[in-house]
Amino acid sequence: MKVLFSLGFADIRETQDGMISMLKTLGVVEGMKTICYASSRHFAAMIRGEGCYPEKGKRRIWFKLHYLKQVYDYLRKRDVATADRRFEKIIKGPTLKFIGRVIPPSRKFTKDFMLHHVWPNLVANDYNIEGKALPPVGNSVSLDVRRCFLNEVARDVGLMPVADRLCHGDYIFWEHYHPNVRFSRTKTLINGDEYCDHTLTWVE
Repeated sequence: MKVLFSLGFADIRETQDGMISMLKTLGVVEGMKTICYASSRHFAAMIRGEGCYPEKGKRRIWFKLHYLKQVYDYLRKRDVATADRRFEKIIKGPTLKFIGRVIPPSRKFTKDFMLHHVWPNLVANDYNIEGKALPPVGNSVSLDVRRCFLNEVARDVGLMPVADRLCHGDYIFWEHYHPNVRFSRTKTLINGDEYCDHTLTWVE
């Protein structure tokens, strides 16, 4: 049960967000069946000692992704043709909230903060990644992520067929976050690249 002792309030809140999203997406009856299926297998795995990585942050990510793998497996059992679409819809809201908790409210977001502080703050506060914030170039600033626990754990638990949906949340978040900010990325660890290159550009 080492994984459970690694969790914080934010992890519990994110779990609640995910369950609410399942109920909204699948309906109460099907949503409860999905939750029961995933929860029983998830906690059985923890009792067996799975997910006990040395890194606390990685254990926290395992708690989330291993559960989502059980959800995805259940959706595929019910209807393979719609499983990917329903899974993507379930994780959209919780993923955006997860990103939003490590980024300041848009009303406090300025060009200077974007260029000089947003990526260093993210590296310092996001337990999921190890990366380096690069110096600004013009109106753009980049972050190279060399290690991502989402990528590593998704491979371990067998969630790679839909793991890119978790990464796509970055685009959705930044698209609706601030009218002057544009997000781009050309490389991802999940797709086999050596690093993820996140870039924010300020557009007047």
